[in-house]
Amino acid sequence: MIAGVCMFGLASCNDWLKVEPETSVDEEKLFSTEQGFKDAMAGVYADMSSANLYGQELTFGLLDVLAQVYDYETMATVYHEYHYAKDYHYDNSGVRSRVTSIWNNMYGVIAEVNNILRWLDKKASSLPAATARQIKGECLFVRAYLHYDLLRMFAPDVKLDPQSTAIPYVETFGVKSTPAISVKSVIDKIKGDLKMAKQELENDPIKNAVPFEIVNKTDADRYVARANYYAAEALLARVLLDEGQYEESLRSAGNVIQSGKFRLVDINSSINVQPDSLDILFNDEHIFSLRNKEILTNARNLHLGKVTQTTSSGAALPLTTDINDLFDNNNDDIRFSTWVKPQSKYLVKYTNEDIKRFYPKQVLIKLSEMYLIAAECKMRLGQNDALESLNILRRSRIPNSTTSDKTSINQDVLIAEMRREFIGEGQLFYEYKRLNSPILNILIQIEPNNSVFVFPLPEAEKEYGIYQ
Repeated sequence: MIAGVCMFGLASCNDWLKVEPETSVDEEKLFSTEQGFKDAMAGVYADMSSANLYGQELTFGLLDVLAQVYDYETMATVYHEYHYAKDYHYDNSGVRSRVTSIWNNMYGVIAEVNNILRWLDKKASSLPAATARQIKGECLFVRAYLHYDLLRMFAPDVKLDPQSTAIPYVETFGVKSTPAISVKSVIDKIKGDLKMAKQELENDPIKNAVPFEIVNKTDADRYVARANYYAAEALLARVLLDEGQYEESLRSAGNVIQSGKFRLVDINSSINVQPDSLDILFNDEHIFSLRNKEILTNARNLHLGKVTQTTSSGAALPLTTDINDLFDNNNDDIRFSTWVKPQSKYLVKYTNEDIKRFYPKQVLIKLSEMYLIAAECKMRLGQNDALESLNILRRSRIPNSTTSDKTSINQDVLIAEMRREFIGEGQLFYEYKRLNSPILNILIQIEPNNSVFVFPLPEAEKEYGIYQ
């Protein structure tokens, strides 16, 4: 908790070593006010957006390397841990260190969330009821979100091996070890937390707002740059799809689509605009995102190379060399024309410092995914409008009607769309795993198996964790 508060800026970590500095607060003081709970929740989001989590590694960093998004050849000379990661050498010390850091930091944020829930139990009567429910709902959502991504990294797929021992689902704050449970049991707990989150967020402020209609995008972020009711519904759709519960997943995705709170990007008002107003991240589609100005620096260092006053590094990580083919050489596709730098083929989705209207952030759930989920569920269920759900999404990306609509839908068509849609977002690796699909690469196809899709547990967890 102290780490989270430090990141939020209430005090530097060094200040905590002093005796009662003016800007420091202990837990009792922090959780004595409504604002204190809100500050603690802001600390959770700040920690989630760190570079070793969703500010790089779990989005455009390690997970996209594993999904073969980046150039296979040049990686041998730059970012050496990524070079080993692209070949799934999880035993390499550098890769192992990154994986361990992800595990530790994810469970660190989960501990922060559980601590807030603990203090809510103590102080709920002294808080406005609406605030207590809002904070509790956000905590339950974040706990489910983090455990789900841990499950997708460190355990087999639920459809292939539901009874395999997976990870601990930690629901209390403290030092006592939590035993690991089965993959299916973790999924059930995730769904339980999400259903409770929806109940607590029933009166979420987003219910009385339409974020994409708000002109001031900082004001709009108040509803989506945090956990909210529709984020819980959308994550539930994602989890149910993973289970193969297609009717239920379609229902949840449909609830989000039909809510009217989000819209697919409008090319005329969001893309064909002045450079400082370009909506390169398709903010109107954001269901849940994290604000973080450090993403600019992280992305520039990775995708464009590090530049200082005295040196210029050539250590830039270009996209896969078949990136033109991936987008069918179609410059009408706004994902290709706005996210990919011509000639060099670097990802510029997060590196544009000229954009002033939108705060730098990382999207974790967006509306386009709901359309992809709806299309897939309808396809699996044999519904006639599956193709139209996919084409609605494509028309929002490709204004030229002669190249936007697909004429058929199958798993290969969906994977090709996911490869375009999720670039730089960390979701593609999970999609390959969920579909038990080969990972596509310009040189080879990586066949699906647990040695690729399941991260090894950290050494300390193997030694001190409770696994049966």
